[in-house]
Amino acid sequence: MYASLVHLNNRMMKYVDIIVVASCTFLCFTIALQIFNRFFLQIPLPWTEEYAKYTFVWLSMFGSAKALREHSHIFVDVIEVAVKGKTAWFCNLATDAVCMIFCLVLLYVSIPWCLSNFDVGTEAIPEIGMGWFYLCIPVATFLMILFTIESTLGHLKAPIEYKEK
Repeated sequence: MYASLVHLNNRMMKYVDIIVVASCTFLCFTIALQIFNRFFLQIPLPWTEEYAKYTFVWLSMFGSAKALREHSHIFVDVIEVAVKGKTAWFCNLATDAVCMIFCLVLLYVSIPWCLSNFDVGTEAIPEIGMGWFYLCIPVATFLMILFTIESTLGHLKAPIEYKEK
C-alpha cells in the first residue's frame, strides 16, 4: 500500500510542478502586462490585477502542497534538535496528525464554499464563476492529505531510523 501511494504521489507531483510553473509564468506575465499598460500606454487593464490575485492563490495552494511533500516548509527545529529516538519519532507522528486535522477541516469547509461560488462572477470578467478560482483550495488540500498520509505511513514503516544515538 505504501509503495502504491508513493507512486501515486510521485505522479501527482508532476502535475503539481506543472501548475506551480504555469502559475508563476502567468503571474509574471499578467503583472508585467499590467505595469506596461499603466505606465507606458496609460490604459489600465482591470482583469490583469484580478487574475494576478487569483493566480497567486493557486500558486500558494499548490506551492504549499509541494512544500509539504518535499518537507520544505519553514519550521522551528528546536524540538527536532533537542529530542532523539522514540521521542523524535512520536513528535513527527504528532506533527502529521495536526497537519491531517487541519487539512481535513480545510477540505470540509472549502468544498461547499467552492461549490456555492460557481454562479458568482468576477468583477472584471463576470462570465467566469469564482468557483473556478476557488477550486484550487479543495484540490490542493486533497493532495496535502495524500502527502500527509504518505509521510505518516513512512514514519510508521521506518521507526528504526529513530534509534537512540
